[in-house]
Amino acid sequence: MSSNTNTQAFQPVGKALPREIIKWIQGLDLSYSVKDPRRDLSNGFLIAEIFSRYYPGRVQMHSFDNSQKDERRQNNYQQLELFFKKNDIVIPNHKGFAEILDNDWNALYNFLVSIYSLLTQRKVINPPLASYVNSKEFATSTQNTQTFLLKEKGIEKLQEEQKQEDQFQKEQLSEKHAPLSVSSKRTNFMRVPSKPISQNLENLNYQIEVKNISYRPVQGSLLKLKEEQQQLEKQQEKLNSNNDRQIQDSFQKTPMDENKRETTSTREKQLDKSIYDILNEALTQRQQFAQFAQTVQFKQNGTALQSFIDLIDIYPEDFVNGFFQELITQKEAYINFIFKDTNEVWKFFKFTFQCIQNLPVQRVHVCIDLVNQFGARSLQKDALKTRSLFLEFFLPEICNLIKQSVFFEKKQLLIQMICSFQEPMFKYQVIQTMKQNLSVEHFMQCLAVFSGFEQEQSELWNDMKRYGYIYFLSASTSLSSSALAILCNAAKANSQVKIDKHVIALAKNRWWQNRCLCVILFSEMIRGIIKTPNYQNLIKSPQQGQKFFSIENDRIISDLKAQVNHFSKGIEIASLPIDSDILMTQSLIHIVDLLGDSKILLELFVKIVLEVSQESRQWALFSQEQQDEYDFFIPSDKSFKFKLNINSQYVKQVSFQLLLHLVELLNTQKLLNLPLGHFELLHWCFQNTDFKIQNMESCEQIAKVTKEYVYLGLSDPTVLLYANDLAKQLLDLQFKAEVQIENHDKIFANCIRLALKAENDQVLNNIVEFIENLVAESGQSASDGMKNFIRSVYDELDQMNPSPLSNPKISKCFERVNDKPYQSPHPDVSDVQIQDEQQSDFQY
Repeated sequence: MSSNTNTQAFQPVGKALPREIIKWIQGLDLSYSVKDPRRDLSNGFLIAEIFSRYYPGRVQMHSFDNSQKDERRQNNYQQLELFFKKNDIVIPNHKGFAEILDNDWNALYNFLVSIYSLLTQRKVINPPLASYVNSKEFATSTQNTQTFLLKEKGIEKLQEEQKQEDQFQKEQLSEKHAPLSVSSKRTNFMRVPSKPISQNLENLNYQIEVKNISYRPVQGSLLKLKEEQQQLEKQQEKLNSNNDRQIQDSFQKTPMDENKRETTSTREKQLDKSIYDILNEALTQRQQFAQFAQTVQFKQNGTALQSFIDLIDIYPEDFVNGFFQELITQKEAYINFIFKDTNEVWKFFKFTFQCIQNLPVQRVHVCIDLVNQFGARSLQKDALKTRSLFLEFFLPEICNLIKQSVFFEKKQLLIQMICSFQEPMFKYQVIQTMKQNLSVEHFMQCLAVFSGFEQEQSELWNDMKRYGYIYFLSASTSLSSSALAILCNAAKANSQVKIDKHVIALAKNRWWQNRCLCVILFSEMIRGIIKTPNYQNLIKSPQQGQKFFSIENDRIISDLKAQVNHFSKGIEIASLPIDSDILMTQSLIHIVDLLGDSKILLELFVKIVLEVSQESRQWALFSQEQQDEYDFFIPSDKSFKFKLNINSQYVKQVSFQLLLHLVELLNTQKLLNLPLGHFELLHWCFQNTDFKIQNMESCEQIAKVTKEYVYLGLSDPTVLLYANDLAKQLLDLQFKAEVQIENHDKIFANCIRLALKAENDQVLNNIVEFIENLVAESGQSASDGMKNFIRSVYDELDQMNPSPLSNPKISKCFERVNDKPYQSPHPDVSDVQIQDEQQSDFQY
């Protein structure tokens, strides 16, 4: 015989992971769910992903493989060892992964407990019963005492013990099939209502403190002891009531009418009041004000509070906003009052949610501000209670309000309101609850708003971007818009966003909002490329050592420029054709600071500015707004908020490049005359360009193409002011910047003849004033270049038939540079013949 005394190495009884570790792993939102920890965590892949949550960017997940093959598992743990050494991470009680690779659950269990303590700075505390069961004392006290008999065929149990075991099984079967008989005590116990388990059970610590037990003999009768205990309880109740009265007095020290103070007996009655009673009294007192006595009337068959909720959209705005402002002013007093009872907290926020539901979008801001301030203060007051109430009651109510909202502006305010109840580690639970309570469309809209408030290094970006990648090609315009908005916010936050050719194809979408979002997304991608060190060092401002030719640098420069051109082409596809003012403004706003880095965007800017209205053109070229301002262009339940302002200071930095492209465009189009838009852009470019620092060859090309259009504009009243300034700029180019302009004198002489032919007083007076200023400036100039130019113009006019000098106003302008008064070389020509010749077609 032999006894199986299992006294070897102690094995823990509880094989399952502690609850707090399971909740911790679930909160990390890993790529694969952990259903069986022995299998799912044994290959090291999810362990590496856990460390990637706490060390973002340091764990290269592409090096790990979620496979159960021995080679892959060994490679995963080797990568983990290298990661630990590289980042100086010391795992407590860690002696390597050999035992884990041998599928030793105890080793894996201890390793998970160690990394949980290391990463969360919390300890896993087992319940006292589990500690005792896992102890050696328990193991030795529960040794197996079965006896066995050695026979030829093997080891068999003794007959007596076999009979006892058979008898025990028969009793179990008889109890199973016997009628159920439960005692009255058991029945009463089962009738006790169950207590809900706290959602924050992981925060509880299973600690039982056992103190020294002492006893003393009872002196006197038990009845006397009971009377003394009752007296002590009465005294304690009296002290508690005094403390409550002091708190209530502090609440009543700031009423809406501080002059009406109540007596002590009335204050004691107020302890039984709810928050609804206090709000009802506050509304009644406010309604009695002189300015509201006639305009605010409560229902006769209801309370003032219920009337306020039902008719809040009808009551005067100053009455409603003033009441909410008073609540905000007395925030501390109200918070202290409602947190005496959980039901009072729920009642107060239920009242605010009902007000938000009935208020229109134009007037809901003050009420939402009230909820935001009370929510933030409630978290400071009692974070555990506020979070549990918010998840269980408040969040479903807010989700219902989001679904009922007609305008997206109200949805956005409601979603922002949720942020006032959030903490960094609480966001996962909030998003998960919203996903359960909302449709996919509303959930994506919430993520689009949430993503606008995330920080650059937030751990939520990977999950949010995953939803963006899933739905950006959706057939639903609402889903694709929300997905694009998420990707836009991710790009703004410098989070790595991968855009493929399908997103570029999305720029051809007919829905204006998707096209606007594509413009914003691609522009943010270009800004991200420009901010990279390679772009700054190799393209933007190359360093001295990198100016020499290098194959590697040349390849990097080529790749960076190709990426910028790729996204620039996407912006061009989304912006054209210009069939929407909203799309036009968004395109100009978001490409204005990128004009110097992309020729495609430069050409697009010129094309848009030339085709839009004069008001939009003036806004694009002369707006100096630098602050960010956003608005909803189209009120609907799917329209996002877009930027309004543009900073044209960026355009001034590339005015010369714009001028060169415009000249190239004019040279290609061969227009007979320039429209107003061309003159405005040309005038703006000339004003903001310093020609003294530009290439002489480029300046001569600009003057060569623009001179005829400019002087032709001097005879057109619609563009007269712009042409006048441009003509002066051309003269300055020739005489101050020494730019050679061919046939300048002949073109100017023909311009004077066309001005006379126009028979427009405004045009004639303008050309006379222009010549007078030119002659006066030549008299003050020390150089003879301008004087010679005027004499050449005079000679050209003199040779014309009929000569414009026959006009007294024109001839008088040239008296300063000509000693003799003008005499017509054709005295026999009649005035009728001169008039007929002036009406003939004139060409340069």
